[in-house]
Amino acid sequence: MLSEVPLTKEQQEFAAEHHGLVYKFLNDNHLPESEFYDVVIFPYLKAVKDYFSDESARHFSFAAIARHRMRLCVYDHFRVQARRKRNAEIISIHLGLYPDGTPLEELLPAQDRVMQEFEMQQMLHELAAHISEQQMKIVRMKGYGYGIREISRHEKLPMKRIQELLEETRTVFLRLCHE
Repeated sequence: MLSEVPLTKEQQEFAAEHHGLVYKFLNDNHLPESEFYDVVIFPYLKAVKDYFSDESARHFSFAAIARHRMRLCVYDHFRVQARRKRNAEIISIHLGLYPDGTPLEELLPAQDRVMQEFEMQQMLHELAAHISEQQMKIVRMKGYGYGIREISRHEKLPMKRIQELLEETRTVFLRLCHE
């Protein structure tokens, strides 16, 4: 829609002259302007453009074409809003799945800092077996908060090479995570 050619001056004047059709359509269908104006204005403008560019459209009244376009767009809007993904049941972790059931928050494991640190050490140990010593040193420096420039200076390597080594390490790490 954004790449389309704007209305010509003649089309703009025609659209302004018949703009009342938009409000009439909204009122006739009991649709609030604040919610549905944006839904119907674009098909209305498309109807203006088609009315001028398509000779076969001139066999019908402009009002009929505009109403038809706006009706289809409103129908699509309601269809999209009714999709299951937009109306999924929401459950709270503070409530149980059943009226007398245990709340979900009590069933979820708590964050254990010691366990997280242990898992991170295990992952780094596994990673060290698959990358070079230099790459591991760079990973550790990055983990301690050093920036690419500081690592580059310390390792006496170009920043681009540090980035390449980190990217290779990242690829290996992701592969290990998926195994």
